[in-house]
Amino acid sequence: MPNYQVVDIESIAERHPVRAFDAYWRRHAVNGLVPQRSQINPAEIPGILPWLLVLEVNRFGASAEYRYRLAGTGCTEIFGVDYTGRSLGEHLTPEGTEIRRREFERTLQDGQPIISTTNLPIKGKDFISVHRGVYPVRASGEQPDQIFVAIAPVATECTSRIPLGA
Repeated sequence: MPNYQVVDIESIAERHPVRAFDAYWRRHAVNGLVPQRSQINPAEIPGILPWLLVLEVNRFGASAEYRYRLAGTGCTEIFGVDYTGRSLGEHLTPEGTEIRRREFERTLQDGQPIISTTNLPIKGKDFISVHRGVYPVRASGEQPDQIFVAIAPVATECTSRIPLGA
């Protein structure tokens, strides 16, 4: 996947779902702390929901498994498959799986989002260019144990206004 590139959030259009979720996530990352899952209210971000993936992190010693808890309708449409309940790697290329695994490990360790532009790592869908944002979230405890991924084709805009104020 030679076109994978980490980018600055400012390079993404303001109404793109990744940029909108980034502002929402940062609003809840008080004092640099990874937000609690309970702080993320779906009713506040209806225009972003179709473009969100939520992954559970299951740790086994030094390794981790990632399982999709939720896949938004926009994601399911562009992927051509509903990832809900599946493990990371199903329907992805090996290279795409490895890039995602490294991103997830890094965002969990650093507690910071990773923003990128890439093509989908899915055979037959690899012509679709997307912006992606990978965000750590704390569902239980002090350590991040969920990952929210906002992902949408480059030209996508949110369908409703996202409250970005404090």
